[in-house]
Amino acid sequence: MESNKNYRSSEGGRIAGGLILVAVGAVLLLRNIGTVIPGWLFSWPMILILVGIYSGFKHNFRNNSWLILIGVGGFFLVNEFIPNLGLEPLFWPLVIIGAGVIFIVRPGKNNWLDFKKDINQSQWKNVSGSGFQTLATDMLADSTDYLLVRSVFSGIVKKVVSKNFQGGRISCVFGGAEIDFSQADINGQIILKLEAVFGGIKLVVPPHWAIQNEIDGVFHGVDDKRRFNPDATINPGKVLILKGSAVFGGIEIKSY
Repeated sequence: MESNKNYRSSEGGRIAGGLILVAVGAVLLLRNIGTVIPGWLFSWPMILILVGIYSGFKHNFRNNSWLILIGVGGFFLVNEFIPNLGLEPLFWPLVIIGAGVIFIVRPGKNNWLDFKKDINQSQWKNVSGSGFQTLATDMLADSTDYLLVRSVFSGIVKKVVSKNFQGGRISCVFGGAEIDFSQADINGQIILKLEAVFGGIKLVVPPHWAIQNEIDGVFHGVDDKRRFNPDATINPGKVLILKGSAVFGGIEIKSY
């Protein structure tokens, strides 16, 4: 079932990407043969909109990154059409409101039940941070096997010591999360779902874990800063799979 879903996502992204390239090429061709083409078609807001459309088709519109990109691009595109509106001062307030709406809607039962169905368990550790604060820190050892972290305009620091960690979800919007797995252990392939929107996530993992990066996004970075340790051999039986998306966000992986 999962393979069929991934296949449909891949096909949708391939077709959408191809159609976008064909459309861009056709517009460039028309411009080069003397056809008058509106300047806004080559503006950076339009690029954001096209990337958002591609991202949506690629992931079957399951995450919010496509909506954010189209929203930001559309906002500035309207501002170019009607410059006298003076929309710039409204941008950040609208972004903050949108982030709040996303976090109200996202924890609906479909999202969380789908994730619990993926791991076939119901034990949860819920760590939330919200409000305008600089750092909400909880370094108490967490021995539960599942982790759910949500950070909105806040910072969360968490240490996981479970010897049978089964996965979890970390979401950051205008916030940050640092999760230390250095004392934890996994068996087989474990999925950790990450979402960073104008936020950052730092993961500290044991040096012998294998990391499989499947993070998608735009204007994001996944930086593997693990130092080479000749005494630590990568164990193919311990694989942490990183899935999710990042928009104007960063994910950092380290080991000690």
